[in-house]
Amino acid sequence: MGIFARVSAVLATLAILVASCGGRAAPSTAPTQTAAPTAYELWVVDQAETTTTGGGTLYIYRGADLAAGSRAPAYTVNLGEAALGVGDGIGKHGHSITFNPAMTHAVIAYVDSGHVQVIRASDRKVVASIKMTAGAAGPAAPHATAVTPAGDAIIVANQGGKRLQRISADFKNDVYKLDGAADLDLSLLEDADHPGNLPVIPVFTPDGRYVYVPMRGGGAYVIDYQSTPMRTVATLGKSAIGPQSCCATFVKDTVWTTAQGGTTTTTTSFNLYQVTGLPEKPIAKKILSRSGNVESHSVILVGQYLWVADRFANTLDIVDQTGDARTMSLAAGPLAGRDPAPDIMALSPDGSTVFVALRGKTPMTSNIKGLDNAVGDVGGFALLSVKDDGRDATVSSFVSLPMAAGASVVDPHGLRIRIVK
Repeated sequence: MGIFARVSAVLATLAILVASCGGRAAPSTAPTQTAAPTAYELWVVDQAETTTTGGGTLYIYRGADLAAGSRAPAYTVNLGEAALGVGDGIGKHGHSITFNPAMTHAVIAYVDSGHVQVIRASDRKVVASIKMTAGAAGPAAPHATAVTPAGDAIIVANQGGKRLQRISADFKNDVYKLDGAADLDLSLLEDADHPGNLPVIPVFTPDGRYVYVPMRGGGAYVIDYQSTPMRTVATLGKSAIGPQSCCATFVKDTVWTTAQGGTTTTTTSFNLYQVTGLPEKPIAKKILSRSGNVESHSVILVGQYLWVADRFANTLDIVDQTGDARTMSLAAGPLAGRDPAPDIMALSPDGSTVFVALRGKTPMTSNIKGLDNAVGDVGGFALLSVKDDGRDATVSSFVSLPMAAGASVVDPHGLRIRIVK
């Protein structure tokens, strides 16, 4: 199921982890007690338009139902209808989804219309829709968001506007407001080593004090998101981390980030970087790299291993603490002979299952015309069974999403676990 290849021994620092990253606690000498399973939901966003101006579909699956073999969603929300009359209205191409720390609300970023929407989990209603700010570089295009550890604000990576923005958030009373005074105009920081400051994703440092934000044109910034306006604390340039960055995750005080290389219209590559020295003196080191029909994308921590999805090659790289990388095909088991195009991943609370979004035949976003790096033939999500504390996996099953009412294609992208408290 793949071949081990020796890479840098620096990965030995992965000795690891906090529970929020899927790690395991240290062994205890206390008597063993059987805990009740953690109830959770899987939220999946289909980007395909459900109205003439946008929309999309939110599918919510109960973890218990999925574990029992049911593949039917517990709830389906037409995001076009749900946003009518709310704030700035309907968004187009819901690209990413996240939750506030209390898991009471979801936040969806619409990359093609500039909207950020907040959905109340208790009744699955859209309670806020805010259009982000355009810039001289182009129209607003929020690629991803993150809710602050304190749960008092939403940080928005607005690629089109080349801005990092902040929405003040009172989730208890459902009051949300774009804080224009907090804007960080990243276009003003561009230079030869920072040629394209389109922010990709905000990821909080483990202490919650700063946010790490990779740039589409290469490099990254460490940002004090609490100051007004937000300000940079440190930076890495394109010479340190290549272009087309995508995802990032922290392991203790080290961040691991992927980059696809090339441009938005040229051949992709597979790159995985390790960034140490945060927050003030970041140093990046390339850990994995290969070229061809490959594309490093989503990266998460599973047990004591780093998992990196390759959307183009239909593979999963599993990197361990000793510096070995293992590559396995996801076109296997129930997906044998298919083109899954794996995208965003999420880990179940008990660490036994990884859910992987699988792109559709007509991807609405992220596809390079002529290469079809994001084209798949499933349009749903896969369930991977975790083996050996994350060292191995098998494709146990997959779910194909239905064609949503009003839509003409199926194209899931954002996918996230909500713990039901």
